[in-house]
Amino acid sequence: RDTLRHYEAMGLIKPGHDQSNNYRQYGFDEIYKLLIIEFYKKRGFALAEINQLIDEDQLEGITDNLIEKQAAIELAIKKQQQMLIKLADTQAFCQSLPHHLNQFSIRNFPLYEIISSFSAISAFDEYQEKVLAHLNLADEDLLTNMIRCVTFDTTQYQETQMHLVVPATARESGKDYLDDGPCLHIVVESGRYSDATNQVIDKTRLAAYQWAAENQLQLKGCVYLHVRLILFHDNLEQAFVEAWAPIDQNNRTE
Repeated sequence: RDTLRHYEAMGLIKPGHDQSNNYRQYGFDEIYKLLIIEFYKKRGFALAEINQLIDEDQLEGITDNLIEKQAAIELAIKKQQQMLIKLADTQAFCQSLPHHLNQFSIRNFPLYEIISSFSAISAFDEYQEKVLAHLNLADEDLLTNMIRCVTFDTTQYQETQMHLVVPATARESGKDYLDDGPCLHIVVESGRYSDATNQVIDKTRLAAYQWAAENQLQLKGCVYLHVRLILFHDNLEQAFVEAWAPIDQNNRTE
């Protein structure tokens, strides 16, 4: 009943009224229109679109509307599929988190193309030119596409820079990429909730050098930090960050 009244309010149907009791009377025209409405609803058309289609008396016009709706649905499906990929990736990270949190291992870092670089994640004055101009926020989120690169040596961190990146399948001349290949990998906590400050990150750096030396590995002197998950507890953020330190394959420690 509520659906029928909604259709009536939109002008899709115009039932008559019994003068004796003011009940609505649905004749053949209204029943036929209800069948048409149901027909197009099952093909993805909104009521406002159906209202226009009912008045369409040319087959060509109907065909054009069907083609446009099919293209819109295919685009929506593509976006949903992309979202499913992101959900599966985050789910896989959550499931593997207990195995990698504060645990070193050797893993291959994926190939990423550098789209632009900027000074820091908090450098909002650079976002318009170096982030938003290259990122489609309708489909992508900032955290997934930003990786922080920190250079260091055995004594301290030296420089830090943010990179806007996209996954790549192969290197092309004239383009910049992060170092892919074997890396020392670990997941660490950051954020105010876990009280993980730069001191914790620095401890991780020292532990990485120690682990590399024990396993006769030489680090290249940089680390890629990729925020993979953020939680909130009592308005304090708890971030889980993947750290990838490229291994120097040409200078193994003997």
